[in-house]
Amino acid sequence: MNIVAIGLGNFGASLAKILTSLGHDVLGVDNDLNRVEFFKDVVANTICLDATDPHALRLLPLKEADAFVVCIGNDFGISVQIAALLKKFGASRVICRENSSIHLTVLNAIGVVETINPEYESARIIAQMLPLKGIQNLFSITDSFKIVDLLIPDFLIGEKRSVISFRKETHLKIIALKRNHRLIYSSANAAENDDKIEIEFKENDTLVLGGELKDIKRFLHE
Repeated sequence: MNIVAIGLGNFGASLAKILTSLGHDVLGVDNDLNRVEFFKDVVANTICLDATDPHALRLLPLKEADAFVVCIGNDFGISVQIAALLKKFGASRVICRENSSIHLTVLNAIGVVETINPEYESARIIAQMLPLKGIQNLFSITDSFKIVDLLIPDFLIGEKRSVISFRKETHLKIIALKRNHRLIYSSANAAENDDKIEIEFKENDTLVLGGELKDIKRFLHE
């Protein structure tokens, strides 16, 4: 994808760097030349530009970019101004960082329907992870259905289970098993009869599971 990230603060720079590492064509934009210079080696492309200036903004690939992400969160007015200009100039997809209900309401009012609140999202994820011992990452599919990756629990070390028996016992689906940074098992690559193959769990394995939160909790407290 061709993505323009406007604002290279902590969030914007992190987003631009990760997208670049994933192979996307990223243009990082900031009005601070020092930031632009600092990140030029880790973001695909960077440019120093005042995105609140309509004439300067027109220099960006408004029609070619697949998405513009306005990463500015500490200045309500500037964020809305840039988003409004992008919508006016016909950017196909505008995603904005927001940091309050008022900010969100104004963005929605000018036609921005995709928003990000990284502070809230981080807090929500951490709040869900805290009671779950050993969880490294958690992804919410719905309020109750989660995908988690965790260090193999002590009670599983040395055990052998088939994928189908594991699911029957725990009501959780094994999505992947990683060992020493290598993928040992992946449900995406599994053959039709792969459920009959036994997996031996070893110390320091990482297990990726999908299922209801109540079943994940029950599994972790065996």
